[in-house]
Amino acid sequence: MLEMSEESGNVIILATIISLIIIIFSLIALLCITHNIYLDAYYIIDTFFGAPNSGATWDLAQLSLLFPPQKLAIILSIVIIDNLGKLLIVSFVIAAVIDIVSYANLEKYISAAHASRMRDHIIICGYNTLAERLIMKLNTLKKKHEIAVIDNNEETVIELHRRRIPIVEGSFTNPKILKLASADKAKIIVFVEQNDAKNLIGIVEAKKLNKEIKALVRSTKEENMTKMYRVGADMCVLPEYIAGISIGEFLLKHIEVHK
Repeated sequence: MLEMSEESGNVIILATIISLIIIIFSLIALLCITHNIYLDAYYIIDTFFGAPNSGATWDLAQLSLLFPPQKLAIILSIVIIDNLGKLLIVSFVIAAVIDIVSYANLEKYISAAHASRMRDHIIICGYNTLAERLIMKLNTLKKKHEIAVIDNNEETVIELHRRRIPIVEGSFTNPKILKLASADKAKIIVFVEQNDAKNLIGIVEAKKLNKEIKALVRSTKEENMTKMYRVGADMCVLPEYIAGISIGEFLLKHIEVHK
């Protein structure tokens, strides 16, 4: 649902109050002159609500010609005030609607709607350097895979919206957020947060939604890897361990070259 800012709410309330004041004033003023409440009411409905009742305005115009110049001037003033008031009110409402749309951040809903329609896609939970490298690698593949990201960092959400990468804002430990990212229809889900407890909960919740989904997860501690596999992880990686192996292999080659 679209949220409304406090300023937009105040504008709409103010426009409503102004509308009521002008309508009541016009109705009473015209009633004092014409003594015809039905004609006055029809005129108000025609002026403010755009109802097809131009006959009432025409009848009022004809009737006003029978009044002395002073009353004619009052009627003309009321007509001018009413139309200016209507213009002002419409402007207020348009401004409020624009503000509501801006405040709602439609990109958020468009992105979430895109994610909700995905099938056999890859979900990346958490966004950091590792997630960025993973997305870059996936984009180099000949067979393109749809990717959705789950993250609750506001700056990340804005950046991924700008890059047209579908993102669901929220915590991946929340089954409702996983559902919004279509985890129940995804092929692979990757947990890259530097928080083993959150990644562990994410695996459990994702497997509840989709037993067939492949869960890949990073771990920050070697002793936690067993726990990850126990709750359903299909692959668990300790980046520091892999980095250590890579550096070690490079050192061995370098040492052998300089023997």
